[in-house]
Amino acid sequence: MGNRFREKVVEEGLESEEQRQESVASETEASAAADAALFANDEVERDDMPKESKGRGGRAARGVAKVLGGDILADKMVLRQIPLLLLCLFFLLLLVANRYRVESLSREKIATMERINDLREHRIQMQKQYQESVKISHIADDLSETGVGITSGPPYEIEK
Repeated sequence: MGNRFREKVVEEGLESEEQRQESVASETEASAAADAALFANDEVERDDMPKESKGRGGRAARGVAKVLGGDILADKMVLRQIPLLLLCLFFLLLLVANRYRVESLSREKIATMERINDLREHRIQMQKQYQESVKISHIADDLSETGVGITSGPPYEIEK
């Protein structure tokens, strides 16, 4: 791709390779001369001035390009760490599966506790009905000994 661009630039007559190199060299000399004049006027040492570099942004851009391009996977340090990464992935899957299992057991426990409470209430109601029927049967036994019986129908009024 770069060769085609250079050929296109040379063909169009915009700039030849030699002219480009000369312009870059002249710009470098001009900036060096400007820096020298600045240091001479301000009497500041060169070490105190910030260095011109791409800085953090340039390194970050290269790092992102390596990740997106897949070059980071070919790095020896990354290749050595693949077993560790697989182990971490296995433990992560184990953790997620265990969490899912615990949540399902928790839901099952809650459902079982609700069922137990419902059955306990039902047992209490049944026990009350049983006690009431036992009480009625004891009363009926006591009345049968005296000769008075319990009517099987609804009560009625005796007219004189």
